[in-house]
Amino acid sequence: MSGCENAVEYVYQYIDGELTMTRRARVRWHLRRCGNCIDAYSFETELKARVAKAGREAPSEEFLSTLRALIEEEKARPGA
Repeated sequence: MSGCENAVEYVYQYIDGELTMTRRARVRWHLRRCGNCIDAYSFETELKARVAKAGREAPSEEFLSTLRALIEEEKARPGA
């Protein structure tokens, strides 16, 4: 692995387990030595986990009410 550019290029595939064993080892080696890339990796794995969790939960009634109000406001705007 020749640096952060390559690690960033492969981080999503690394997270999803889509890399060959060799490429995965190279990304893992880089992440162990690069604070910036491990921070990015940590952020992306946390984001993926939260999105997955959010997709399984029904939205709250408060969220739906706010969304409906915003839609009604948009409809009421002149030219909408």
